[in-house]
Amino acid sequence: MVPHMQNHTLFLMSQSFTKVRDSNFELLRIVAILMVLILHADFFSLEGPSVSDIMSDLPGSSMRILIQALTISAVDIFVMISGYYGIRHSKRGIFNFLFQTFFYLIIVYVVCIACGLSKLNITGIKELFMLTSSNWFLKSYILLYIIAPVLNAFVSNANKRQFKFILIAYYAFILIWGWLFPASTDYIAGGYSPVFFVWLYLLARYIRLYSFRLNQLTFATATIFYIATALFVLLACISTCYIGRNAVYGYILLQYISPTTVAAAMLLIIATSKVHISSKLINRLAASSFAVYLVYVNPNLLTPYRNLFCDLYHTYSDLMYWLIVLGLVAIMYVAIAVIDTVRIYLWKRIELTGLNNENR
Repeated sequence: MVPHMQNHTLFLMSQSFTKVRDSNFELLRIVAILMVLILHADFFSLEGPSVSDIMSDLPGSSMRILIQALTISAVDIFVMISGYYGIRHSKRGIFNFLFQTFFYLIIVYVVCIACGLSKLNITGIKELFMLTSSNWFLKSYILLYIIAPVLNAFVSNANKRQFKFILIAYYAFILIWGWLFPASTDYIAGGYSPVFFVWLYLLARYIRLYSFRLNQLTFATATIFYIATALFVLLACISTCYIGRNAVYGYILLQYISPTTVAAAMLLIIATSKVHISSKLINRLAASSFAVYLVYVNPNLLTPYRNLFCDLYHTYSDLMYWLIVLGLVAIMYVAIAVIDTVRIYLWKRIELTGLNNENR
């Protein structure tokens, strides 16, 4: 029997939709968002350390590579949480998703224009409707949401052996033509695509539904393996730098579709499943995780975000920089969670109005 698929998708955060909210996975949502913000303060803002950077400052470069390795699985985790619980279609669900999306796309754009960070132009208006190359994650997730019933039907009708074969064959395809030879395709895009999201969704369903050796790990063991995976990536990056001299070939492991990134995401999902907590505060903060994402990856704020952390990095020492980063991302999250109270209130009013209209 396939367990009842809860309405627990990645973005549909309204408490009205999910009757039971597992605070352990809600906490993982929060952690994953913080990981995204840290990612943007690392390689995205500063770029990966070059060979000369590593040669001249091995401790500082190693710290940056390790932090990237510890956080690169954030996007994979987001999608896998959706797959772990299963996406169920609902009219309210998609309206909530769209309301949150356009609420923050519009608000951030207006604020940036008022502050002189952006201009009112055609490109800005197109970005409001996700008609540019930005907001790739939102568009990939929308397509995943659309085809989720097809994926759920496969999960319900396939046996374990069939499911396992599809997972292995699908990932082998991604590894060969998307990771080892990325120039051979343009639709896998290093994991920046719904093609990869589909596989992550199915992988998480498999973890939830079937028993296998890896998901028998305890919380402590899974966490240790997660840290060990990041250390392995660090070692690979440093060693290939000294061996190759011309490039840091180990950076191939710091991609969404990399086996080490997928392994890290799996290990955090498994570790989280071993913890059972209940917290209204965690659930409330997690309800604003999508809002935090929408604000800080908004194309109008990416450049100021990058400039902020570049300035901080060149002002403070390595350790002090990362302490400041941790403090700032935590403050950023809480600040948006407070502001998001307005959006939550408005959505509840819209929900209430819609219910009243339906009952007439």
